[in-house]
Amino acid sequence: MGGRAWYFGAVRLDLTIRSPQQLDYWQMLEYIGGVMDTLDGSSGIYFTYLPTVYEDDCQVSIGHTRHELSREESYELRITFL
Repeated sequence: MGGRAWYFGAVRLDLTIRSPQQLDYWQMLEYIGGVMDTLDGSSGIYFTYLPTVYEDDCQVSIGHTRHELSREESYELRITFL
């Protein structure tokens, strides 16, 4: 990405998902995977998407994903730069 990232060090992501139905392990894994992919950059032969927070999702070194039952669907993401 040629130094375009906002942060190059380790990152912690804590995700809380709220929904009326209980989510299983695989559904929660898909959520955090999507969040991690959204926050990093991407590049190919003919394109470069600038990262939002960090250069690559391998910078996520620690985190926690949990589910809370709620009438309304929402989520909360906390990003900590380590």
